[in-house]
Amino acid sequence: MDRTTIFISSVAQDSLTPIRNSVFEEIRHMGHEPIRFEDSMRYIHEDSVQTCLEYVSKSDIFLLFIADKAGTMLEDEEKTITHLEFLRAYHEKKRLIVYVFDEVLTTYFQQIRPQILKALERYVQEHHQAPDSVLRVIEQYLDVQSFNVEAYVWYFLYDAEQKGVYFERCAIGTEMVSNMKAYFSSLFKESIQLLNIRPEIEQSIEYVQVYGDYYENSLELISLLDNGRITDWRRFLTILRSQMTGFELFTRKTKYHQESIGAIMDSNAVTVYEKTNNDMICIEYDGIATPESFSLDDCSSYVVQTYHDKLNNEKLYYSVEEKTCYFLFKAGSYIFCFHLPLLGGWDQYKLQTYQDDILNAILEAKGYAYCYFVKKLLGGLAIEG
Repeated sequence: MDRTTIFISSVAQDSLTPIRNSVFEEIRHMGHEPIRFEDSMRYIHEDSVQTCLEYVSKSDIFLLFIADKAGTMLEDEEKTITHLEFLRAYHEKKRLIVYVFDEVLTTYFQQIRPQILKALERYVQEHHQAPDSVLRVIEQYLDVQSFNVEAYVWYFLYDAEQKGVYFERCAIGTEMVSNMKAYFSSLFKESIQLLNIRPEIEQSIEYVQVYGDYYENSLELISLLDNGRITDWRRFLTILRSQMTGFELFTRKTKYHQESIGAIMDSNAVTVYEKTNNDMICIEYDGIATPESFSLDDCSSYVVQTYHDKLNNEKLYYSVEEKTCYFLFKAGSYIFCFHLPLLGGWDQYKLQTYQDDILNAILEAKGYAYCYFVKKLLGGLAIEG
């Protein structure tokens, strides 16, 4: 049987040492491979943090213990090493098992969590935007000195809870190992074989679905073309819009961790314009849109700007007021415009900063394959004189 790797993560503190040792030995006796910083890692890099994170990536299960200490803080990251390990495991969809000391977890849910929610609400009321750092809000607004727990631990628990992580309780000592043994036995019996081949299964399913859908939809798009003209524009646009799905955008603003910038939602509308004399006429739309037409002399129009681009480059524009991005491309005498609603705290500065990142993400998404197909189908690669 393949050995399952289990990454044991926690702050290096005396109260956790007995638990770490007992769990390490129990996992090994069960025939699986425990990994911990003290004795299981070979340094892949001179950078010890990067080494830890890569071992997390190679693991099947991420086992975390949280007590009253925060651990080593990396100032450039504004996070502890243990937190970074957790975030790596979470974003890579590892199986997460998080144990929290009884008293810490009880205090968090009964006293700290309500205070954090009130503090965040107060911050938004005072500053009219979400805070850049929940940790700083906790340090500024909460009276954490009365608890024998470091403030960062409350931030860590809040962050994990917001990500939908379920907490198991544990007590100081090693009596919890028998309970954990039963937990692992059940988990291994039911799912470990699937865990070992899960990436291959998911990738195969994704390929079958993507290529199958692309084949069927492409044939239908072609069927709607007769003698160089589209016979049913509404159906044509409905197919295209259904494939323009949303995504979350991340930025690596620190060395070890990516932060979410915000999300682009599924397209809620698409319009198509055709050049007629000196105007771009909206000939059809699908979704929530208000059709209008533009003179080719109206250089403020996104449609007109896209049409006049001799290189036929795809364009991305945005409206803070409408909370929407507009993705446009040219195909022959037609201009297609997709409406992509914004989700999250987007403002003028953030949209301007990440405009190219959003456009690149759209061009790399599966929905753009259909846009490219339409450009070829309608002769959009030919540059007009």
